Amino acid sequence: MNIHGLQKMTLLDFPGRVACTVFLGGCDLKCPFCHNAELIDGTAKPVMDDAELLAFLEKRKGLLDGVAFTGGEPTLRSDLPDLLRRIRAMDLIFRHT
Repeated sequence: MNIHGLQKMTLLDFPGRVACTVFLGGCDLKCPFCHNAELIDGTAKPVMDDAELLAFLEKRKGLLDGVAFTGGEPTLRSDLPDLLRRIRAMDLIFRHT
């Protein structure tokens, strides 16, 4: 899975948790006010893949409580459930923003 952006730490996107924010491309809504317009059609260049994301999360075990997913619209991704299972296996929690 292509990851189109990563905020390495956030205290805002996952209230009460120290998390990172993962940006995924693609969205079917195409809201004219979207602040991530480059992610709507999924043509934004990826910054990493899912293997690199998991390696990043492994290095930050004990520092991060969870992962916030945003986009675009992450739930459109058919490969998202598998990635969420792998993140959960690392004892991290996740949230869709």
